[in-house]
Amino acid sequence: MALPAALLAAVERHSCFTGCYRSESEVQVCIDPAQALVPTVPVCCSDCLNFHPAALVSLLPLGMTSYALANALTTHVRSLRGYKWATGGYHTAGTGFWLNAAYYGNGLFLVDAARNRNARTDVDMLIEAFQHGIVQPEDPRMLDPALYTIELAYINMSRPILPVRSKLDLLASPQRSATPRQGFSRVSIVEFQPLAVAGTSSSASASAQPTKPAPQPRELKLGDTCPTCGAAVMERPLFSGTFVGCLC
Repeated sequence: MALPAALLAAVERHSCFTGCYRSESEVQVCIDPAQALVPTVPVCCSDCLNFHPAALVSLLPLGMTSYALANALTTHVRSLRGYKWATGGYHTAGTGFWLNAAYYGNGLFLVDAARNRNARTDVDMLIEAFQHGIVQPEDPRMLDPALYTIELAYINMSRPILPVRSKLDLLASPQRSATPRQGFSRVSIVEFQPLAVAGTSSSASASAQPTKPAPQPRELKLGDTCPTCGAAVMERPLFSGTFVGCLC
């Protein structure tokens, strides 16, 4: 039994950038005054904590809990937006901290740790998440804050930004703003330079490779076999007259 299409559409349109959800306690609602209360399974957006989508128990796979539904919705949105991983909300590791983050690969992150009431940067909190094993660094050098660049932006993910191959794809999107806007989430576009530079160099060197000209087709002669249609080159009749060729 698949998840309800209306539920999936609602979480896809939600503008918070990580698309991460957490479980909540079951809620019973009244959908018909003449009937008993109906149980639902609700979840909560880990980014804003204000979006609480839910589904009737009867519309979900048998035995699905709020925890399982939150994981399923998180996985769905992460795949839709092209993230390798995403995390959101309050993390109890260490002394505890807030972190919303998503990773596209190639050293490119979206990070927001502004909910922490301290002077540490978004990169500092991303590295703390690596140190506590909340998410895994793709490169061991990702624990060095000096290897990152950071640019503040505001992003609306009510539609996925695709494809994202580099920071430029995010900066060029109409769903990114340099200033605060209603419906847009604060986020730092963070680049881990060793991987970002490697990706750029690799792309540049690939585009710099000279393209070999396509070989000229061999001129076929009477009696040759055409490599395309497999027919012999011979004199063939037309409506009036003849021609020498194959069946192409």
